Amino acid sequence: MGLYNEYSEKGKNNIKTSKNDFIDSIGEEETKEIIKNVFMGGNVRDITEFITQYRLLFSYGSMLDLFFKDVSKVNEEIEIYSDNIVSDLKSASNSTEKLLPLWLLGLTKKGLDNIVRTEENINDYEIKFNDTINDAIKSLEKEYGELKGTILLEDRKIDISWKTISRIMVAIGAQTLSIRGSAKSMNGKLFEKLVLGSLLTILGFEYCPEPTETFDTNKKIFWLSHMDENERETDATIVYNKKAVSIDIGFIGRGNPEISLDKVTRFGAYKRIGGINHEMSTVIIVDTVGQNSDLFNKANRVGGKVLQMKNKNWIYEFSSIISEKFDIEDKLKNITEDELEQFLDNEFKNICVYDFVNKNSDNN
Repeated sequence: MGLYNEYSEKGKNNIKTSKNDFIDSIGEEETKEIIKNVFMGGNVRDITEFITQYRLLFSYGSMLDLFFKDVSKVNEEIEIYSDNIVSDLKSASNSTEKLLPLWLLGLTKKGLDNIVRTEENINDYEIKFNDTINDAIKSLEKEYGELKGTILLEDRKIDISWKTISRIMVAIGAQTLSIRGSAKSMNGKLFEKLVLGSLLTILGFEYCPEPTETFDTNKKIFWLSHMDENERETDATIVYNKKAVSIDIGFIGRGNPEISLDKVTRFGAYKRIGGINHEMSTVIIVDTVGQNSDLFNKANRVGGKVLQMKNKNWIYEFSSIISEKFDIEDKLKNITEDELEQFLDNEFKNICVYDFVNKNSDNN
């Protein structure tokens, strides 16, 4: 596998980063700080965005290093250049190795599925790719003039022209889409579990890694990310005293109200859990709800609750809802906003947040 073997180890590590890599890189204490920040109205993306940017910059460096090694033969005609890449794509042994030649062809994995449809059609795509690059180079030269220069990397150099820079930019553009897409999905799923698991533990519920067939109805328990028999996924389920609450959480901003609206009507009023009928409620937690959204009205009509993480008091509201639902102590009722951070710090001392994300799994 020529291209992949020439790619730097740092680049290979950044092609596909797992949740394990992420939480190991920032450490447990920093992870707890991020969760605490969310509890107090902060945005998880304040941290994860800059981690993604750091990962992108190292990926760009690895891509540039690959071009300097001349394995992509950037000075060849575009037809020869793309033939070499397609050959590497076809000989790749797994999906991770395929990503690098896909990027060099301006594609992501999703692009391969949606644009090319199947890898068998890659030769047809290559012809159009070649024509597009050649046409673009002519248009760029006509619009902006001739591009000249040299990039030095230690004792190596590349003579820059529209021919070389267009191929580099196409690869980096696809690389950006791929890494940002995987980071968004991974970070969202990761922190959904971390936030819910930590909060429910603080409120006095015991974590169960998997839904249990039988359990003591007098025991306050919860589990995370479960698909029920009707294939309706819930991010967390709390059960106690023959009552249950299904929780959906999403770091969803104003631009995705339809996702939140779909969550409102997902669950029924009763559900059989562990062989026992439970009275159900639904709580939806999102980052922000747009001013014109009908989400709150829809939730009220089905007895659901909607909370916004942008509000500094959202965990107070959540604690109150859970307390009222299960007729239990509201653990945050007597905690002032000035005392909240110290209270959370004390609670986190007794929580291993990694328990909520199954570190033995290597899924994104």
